[in-house]
Amino acid sequence: MRLSKIRLNGFKSFVDATPVPLLGGITAIVGPNGCGKSNIIDAVRWVMGESSARHLRGGSMADVIFSGSRSRKPVGQASIELVFDNSDGALGGQYAGFAEIAIRRQVNRDGQSAYYLNGSRCRRRDITDVFLGTGLGPRSYSIIEQGTISRLIEAKPEELRGYLEEAAGISLYKERRRETERRMRDTRENLERLEDVRDEVGRQLEKLSQQAETAERYRALKAEERERRAELLLLRTRGLQQERATLQQELAERDNALESRIADQRGVEREMEALRASHAEQSDALNEIQGRFYQVGSDIARLEQRISHRRELRETSARELSRNNEALERVQAELAEDQKKLGLLQERLQTLNPEIESLDEALTRSTVSLEEAGKRLEAARAARDEQARRQADADRQAEVERARIEQLEARQLDRRRRTEQLATELGELDSDGDGDVADVASRIGVLEQERDQFDERIADLDEQIGFEAGQRDEHRDELDALRERRSELKARQTSLETLQEAALGAETGAGEWLEAMGLGDGKRLGECLEVEAGWETAVEVVLQDALQAVAADDLGRLGGQAEQLGGGAVMLYRSDAAGDTESGFGAHAAGDDRLLTRVKGPAPLQDLLAGVHVADDEQQALSRLASLPAGESVVTRRGQWFGRRWLRIQAAASDDQEGVLARGRALEALGNEVARLDEAMAQREALYQEAVQRVALLEEQRAERADERGGVDRELAAARARLEAAEQQQARRRERRETLLGEQQTLQEALEAGDRDIRTTREQLESALATGEQAQAAMAPLDADCHSAREAVEAARLAADQLREQRQDVALRLETARTAGQSLEEAIARLQRQETGLSARNAELEQTLNEVSGSDDSLEAERQALLKKRAAVEEELAAARRALGEADEALRTLDIRRGEAESAIVELREAAESARYRDYELKARLQTQTEQLQSLQVDPAAVAEKLSETATESDWEKELERLDNRIRRLGPINLAAIDEHRTLSERKSYLDAQQADLSEALETLQNAIQKIDRETRSRFRDTFDKVNSGLQRLFPRLFGGGQAYLEMTDDDLLETGVTLMARPPGKRITNIHLLSGGEKALAAVALVFAIFELNPAPFCMLDEVDAPLDEANVGRFCDLLSEMSERVQFIVITHNKATMEAASHLAGVTMAEPGVSRLVAVDIESAAAMTEADA
Repeated sequence: MRLSKIRLNGFKSFVDATPVPLLGGITAIVGPNGCGKSNIIDAVRWVMGESSARHLRGGSMADVIFSGSRSRKPVGQASIELVFDNSDGALGGQYAGFAEIAIRRQVNRDGQSAYYLNGSRCRRRDITDVFLGTGLGPRSYSIIEQGTISRLIEAKPEELRGYLEEAAGISLYKERRRETERRMRDTRENLERLEDVRDEVGRQLEKLSQQAETAERYRALKAEERERRAELLLLRTRGLQQERATLQQELAERDNALESRIADQRGVEREMEALRASHAEQSDALNEIQGRFYQVGSDIARLEQRISHRRELRETSARELSRNNEALERVQAELAEDQKKLGLLQERLQTLNPEIESLDEALTRSTVSLEEAGKRLEAARAARDEQARRQADADRQAEVERARIEQLEARQLDRRRRTEQLATELGELDSDGDGDVADVASRIGVLEQERDQFDERIADLDEQIGFEAGQRDEHRDELDALRERRSELKARQTSLETLQEAALGAETGAGEWLEAMGLGDGKRLGECLEVEAGWETAVEVVLQDALQAVAADDLGRLGGQAEQLGGGAVMLYRSDAAGDTESGFGAHAAGDDRLLTRVKGPAPLQDLLAGVHVADDEQQALSRLASLPAGESVVTRRGQWFGRRWLRIQAAASDDQEGVLARGRALEALGNEVARLDEAMAQREALYQEAVQRVALLEEQRAERADERGGVDRELAAARARLEAAEQQQARRRERRETLLGEQQTLQEALEAGDRDIRTTREQLESALATGEQAQAAMAPLDADCHSAREAVEAARLAADQLREQRQDVALRLETARTAGQSLEEAIARLQRQETGLSARNAELEQTLNEVSGSDDSLEAERQALLKKRAAVEEELAAARRALGEADEALRTLDIRRGEAESAIVELREAAESARYRDYELKARLQTQTEQLQSLQVDPAAVAEKLSETATESDWEKELERLDNRIRRLGPINLAAIDEHRTLSERKSYLDAQQADLSEALETLQNAIQKIDRETRSRFRDTFDKVNSGLQRLFPRLFGGGQAYLEMTDDDLLETGVTLMARPPGKRITNIHLLSGGEKALAAVALVFAIFELNPAPFCMLDEVDAPLDEANVGRFCDLLSEMSERVQFIVITHNKATMEAASHLAGVTMAEPGVSRLVAVDIESAAAMTEADA
């Protein structure tokens, strides 16, 4: 993987979109100072996640955005994108499939940063995860900028260890370890919260246990009660079914009897009809017999007349002839009489015919009336039966409606009781309310706000801590630099003071004498001098040992103590002589060339330096010797002291052999510098301590906020647990409430429907009662109508019978009259014939008397036959009359039987209707029992199978009463406690399982940490050895000798720091901080390259690393750079021509427009090829 391109837009001085192509190998970025070269390195570090503005050479993150120039306005955001070529799949995992990976970061003026990975928005952590273990990062060893060398070399052991960890790729392990530790902390906190929740759940379980047990007993008793009630209903159902079966059997028998009675009635009616037909036939037969009887009588009379006549003729043939005239007269008289009788008979016939016609019409009308009366009777009976049926239906409907009303009222009562129970339970649920959930949710909202506020405060504090820590580190780095500088100056000062004291005789044997004389602390003359710059050597040459002179007040007294001076010599001078004045610059007129004018000090200088002139160089001194008075001399700046006949010179002093005055001036300068450094250090120390205090205060505040946030988190976790429990409780209550509300609504609807049903049923009952009353009221006239119709039928039948008898009598009289008329007609005809015949008879008598001479036996025989025939016909007539009377009697008997059958049918129908009403009532009660049984939601077959054969309703009613008493004794029941107890038990089991899982997870995390620690130790040890070996190999190569190595500060491979020990060739330096800048740079490069050899980062950026190196070191540095560029991509910012020559690509940064950087890229190899081609 290599960095193929950098895109800059609005970042610092790169205001325009500027692509920086990086083609591999060594790319040198060149340009004048201040043109923005280092901004490219800042851009790379920034896009890889650098969050400290100080490390980006800014005060805030907004400083990375182009802030404008004379000709350009500020821009609103900055954007940097790094494009990596991952065609070799160096980035594995989820990124292995991408041939190119683009990472972009942009920031606006508000300081809000956004990260993008291949165009997709992501987190800063995602960006850092991409580079974990690759050696890349905002502060990794792969980016060496200005000041990084010193930071790398002067890094603390813990900081230097970080570079090795990044090289070893264990930064990922450390991140995982931190993540694992965080997860362990979270797991422990979860365990603590879980334990709190488990305790709370345990307490709730204890409270709910008794309630759940009572509820279970209640449910068991209710189940037993429901079972017993179902069995009681089944017993009642069985009783009703048996009663109904008996009733239905009785009803069937009644129906059969009714049908039998109706069949009997219809049989009687059929018999009556048949008998009536037979009666009519018998009546017709009687008429026919009567006709024959009359005919036989007529024949007998005629035969008797013939016999009598024959006898008379025969007996009185003689007389008959004589009497023929008399007979003729009698015949004529009889004829007249018969004609008169015939006239009377015809009149009588004329009277009887209309009478019989009238009787026929009356009989027809009577028959019609009888039929109509019969129809009216049937209609009246049908109306009465219909009305009776209606009354029975109305009564039955009324009873059904009464039973239904009782049933509905019982149901309504049960519903109202259940409604009251639901209202009570809903009231309890409403009294619980959602207050707990709302309070806990409100509290959670407050806690989340507090947590967010704490997070914001902690983030602010982290930002402040980061800023203050950066300030503190800057103050500390500057303080360390000042301390190091002061230490160097102090060491120099100490060394010079030692030399100065030696030069001023502070270590001579006269020191004890001076101490004895009280002059141990006396000022040396050399310490009191202030020499014009450049003339120190000249003054030292002239004064020499006089510089060691000690200031004293009483020279006479001290001169008397000379015998106490053990050895050596001491020079004293007076510093407070009256009238003496100090010499100093400008004490003489302008142009005065005396040395005294170049020195400022005590008055004795006038004596010591009198007659000594100055010259700038040897030539000037020699030119002035000739003009000097006796006893005077000339001294040059270099300390060449010329007299007219002598010359004093001395060897040039080395660093540790400086003159007293030069050394004094150096000491004074060092003292001033040390004082200035002390003041700066004091100020910086104050700033550092203030920063430390601010950081400590902020960290303390952060710790307090973190502790408070932890408390809020714990309280929030507990509140969430309470909320979860409360929400579950609320959900159960809400579910129960919805169930109850649904049941209440259903009950309310059922109550309303029941009330409507009751009202409707009452209306139907009233209607049925009214209908029954109306039917009952209508029954009386219908009964009267039936009675009247029956009487009308009887009257019509009696009238018809009377008319029929009258008609028979009239018909008999008519027939008799007709027969008599016929007889008269015949008699008249006969008389007429007789009359005619008498006339002829007379003639014939004579002939007859002659002719009739035989016997009358044949006529007598014929007469006897006719008499017998008449007797037989008379008997037949009597039999017919008896049969007709019997038929009439039979008709009367059948009519009586029909009336009895009708009465029996009415009674049977009434009994059947009563039985049907009872059956309807039993059916309604059975339906009610069945509905109640269904409402219990039980299986009747199962209940019947379990029901004892000896069970009775009374025993089961007592058992139900006993169960009801036991249920009432239980008191108020919390049915929800069972589900809540079960839910809480499940939650307790779940929490126990969670605790076990968390404990197992904690153990797993601990094992993971141990595994990570083992892997970290192994990798760090291996990396340390390999980097140390590489350092020991590369350091001599870069330095041309010497040695360097890494050393651990502790035996614990997880916590040990690392120090760098280096000894350049020819030096015995034990502290790396004593190396020069170039040596430090090479040592840092050796370390970086040793790390690169172990774990090469995709690229390495070097910012003017070669600046402190001389030509030879630059050559060795470039050779190593070229060798490693085959494996590592280098981006080098340099001003060194040798480094530029080693680069394969040049990128020039210019600032033709003030404040705006531009890029000019040159491919050296392509340019060389083009040059060779042109040549």
